[in-house]
Amino acid sequence: MKSLRSQISFNTLASIAVVSALIIGLSIYVYEKLYIEFVSEEVDAISVNMAVDLINYIEEPAGSFNQTEILLRLDEYEYAEAAYIFSNDGMLLNLYVGHAGLKDGPSKLQGENSQHPNYADFDRSIAALPGGLHRTSNKVIMVKTVGEEVFPLGKLVLLFNLQDALEASRQRYITLVTPSVGILIIISLFISARAQRRTMRPLSTLIDTMNSVVDDKTYDAKVEEADKEEMLALSRAFNNMMASIKAQSEANRQKNEMLQKQQSQMEQLANFDALTGLPNRQFLIKLLSSELSKAQKNDRELGLLFIDLDGFKSVNDSFGHDTGDKFLLHISLLMEKTLSDDCILGRLGGDEFVVIVPALVSIANLEEIAKSIVNSVSKSHIVNGLRLDSSVSLGLALASDCNYAATNLITNADVAMYRAKEDGKARFVWFTNEMLAYTQRKVLISTRITNALENDAFYLTYQAKVDADESIIGFETLLRWHDEELGQVSPAEFIPIAEQTDKISHISLWVLKQLSHESPMLIKAFGSHVTISVNLSPHDLNNHNVTQFMLNELHTGRLPAQNLEIEVTESAYMNNFNIANPFFASLKKLGCKLALDDFGTGYSSLSYLTQFDIDTLKIDRSFVNKIGESSQSEMITKTIIEMAKSLEFSVCAEGVETQEQARFLTNHGCNMLQGFLYSKPLPLLALVENFSVQANHS
Repeated sequence: MKSLRSQISFNTLASIAVVSALIIGLSIYVYEKLYIEFVSEEVDAISVNMAVDLINYIEEPAGSFNQTEILLRLDEYEYAEAAYIFSNDGMLLNLYVGHAGLKDGPSKLQGENSQHPNYADFDRSIAALPGGLHRTSNKVIMVKTVGEEVFPLGKLVLLFNLQDALEASRQRYITLVTPSVGILIIISLFISARAQRRTMRPLSTLIDTMNSVVDDKTYDAKVEEADKEEMLALSRAFNNMMASIKAQSEANRQKNEMLQKQQSQMEQLANFDALTGLPNRQFLIKLLSSELSKAQKNDRELGLLFIDLDGFKSVNDSFGHDTGDKFLLHISLLMEKTLSDDCILGRLGGDEFVVIVPALVSIANLEEIAKSIVNSVSKSHIVNGLRLDSSVSLGLALASDCNYAATNLITNADVAMYRAKEDGKARFVWFTNEMLAYTQRKVLISTRITNALENDAFYLTYQAKVDADESIIGFETLLRWHDEELGQVSPAEFIPIAEQTDKISHISLWVLKQLSHESPMLIKAFGSHVTISVNLSPHDLNNHNVTQFMLNELHTGRLPAQNLEIEVTESAYMNNFNIANPFFASLKKLGCKLALDDFGTGYSSLSYLTQFDIDTLKIDRSFVNKIGESSQSEMITKTIIEMAKSLEFSVCAEGVETQEQARFLTNHGCNMLQGFLYSKPLPLLALVENFSVQANHS
């Protein structure tokens, strides 16, 4: 690519050459004009002299010596071509052919009067020319009158050939001028180059500055403003541009810093828990997958601990989420202190945490980590000025047991953690395949519960309650489930699962709706005096849909208030005391009865009995089963009956299976008996049929 300087130099050289050529051409043209004028004047002078000298000899015979002598004067002129002496009547008297005429051959007059090649024609055309100077393209012809103009004696015609003279003169001129012109061109180029260099210096400086900006990425560069108008405008434009770029660069830098900061914050939010600062679920899965790949590649074991904080929900519900969050943060910091640097602690969500132990040395090492976490957490903690008791349940799993699959490993540890909770909490449990099968069944049961509700796979059974005379005075409503895939599922299995998955209230609503259909038939079959008991879960007491539905059904009469008895465990009543009391008061006002179920197995204080507005106290089957075997159980049972009597409660014993148990209970004043000794739980139609048969036999 050509540079601007070379382009300017070329244009300058071309301009000088063209101008020089034009000057040389013009000077040659002017020179030739001047030369022709000079020759014309000289020919005129010669012709005047010769015409004067011929006056004396014009009348001599043609070709006279004197005439010839005068004509021969032209020999000293190189470019004299010819000369003619004519008489006054136009007859040729004498002829001279000069050096130029001899060189070119017979002379011809080119022009409008010289179209005939023979001498006669030629002479006549020359003779016919008027006096004066005549010029053609390459000749000068001078016609002079010999003698006076008034009395002419003859005519003298001189021909000078200028072509060769002009060519020779032109050649000499070019030879002399060309070196000078060349020198002048060189001098002009040198001067032009220096001038260009000086003129282009600010531009070169500007280019160098721009290159330095590109190379060094420094945008605070500035060039000195030149004194020439164009360069001044260019330098100012450059400086303004650099100032704008610098300002924009600074703005971009600030924006980049802000974006990097925001990106860092976003990465922090995306990968770390906002409360504890620990890796979150998403980031934990990535870390676990990475560590599992390394462990599998290096044939090493990896251990995982799944941690759940026991009783955290009660802390949240009792003291608020602010205390709950601070409690979680406190526990996470406590666990971090117990772990070594190679362990990775993260929060899955809620009160669930995970510890990844890469490059596990031994199983005992993982157990030591679990023990240290249990011991550090399972104690009292001061949070927000409150003393909070806490413990953790841990599930332990190994990567090799699940073929180093991250999802399966977390599932295994999670399953083991739930087993630790079922075993009493504040402990760790190793994962086994049997646990997974149990968990999978729980998941299947949870899934099938929804299907059972939609397809009425549940059904109600009723177990009779009798008095001391074994007359039926009531029934307990018990829920049963037969599933197409699972078969008969025990309430002891599906009720806890329903409570854990928040489906228990849907089941309770189904039970109440079904009972509203069946209770009239039950009352019709066994009399209006019978009491129908139905159990409520602790979750139902906190569920507005359940409590409101029950009150509406009682108001409308679809549920028989005078025959209905609500059974609730003492732990459920105590844990929901503030909510349960107003609800139970509404039920009692409508005519319902209230029974406290499984008494003696909870952890309530006996003082609560004075605050419980109940009608019946039910003795748990765990005490009844040991009547006749354990004097201690008999004493507790006797004490419960006496206490209930003193508080004016009716007493119902459940789980009665032998006559010995029945006699003991009735002898000590138990009002109602319930158990397999009298009846198994039966569906309504089977129940009616069974007792109808018994009545007929009796």
